[in-house]
Amino acid sequence: ATMHIKKYLLKCLHRLQKGPGYTYKELLVWYCDNTNTHGPKRIICEGPKKKAMWFVLTLLFTSLVCWQWGVFIRTYLSWEVSVSL
Repeated sequence: ATMHIKKYLLKCLHRLQKGPGYTYKELLVWYCDNTNTHGPKRIICEGPKKKAMWFVLTLLFTSLVCWQWGVFIRTYLSWEVSVSL
């Protein structure tokens, strides 16, 4: 039990010395471990070829979703509005 406490305290001390927050790599790994989506989890746990494939697929479908949002927003903002008082 004391060994786990020492490891925990050493990890806390290391984080304090690094400064506030986490590195981008730590945040990415945390997100990939804790997300419900399939792609990011497989980016960090598969072999190198599968990692590359999942990275490309995830990037492709994320960009498609962002493009679709852009189309929806542009369509919504293009509607004419008439106001009369």
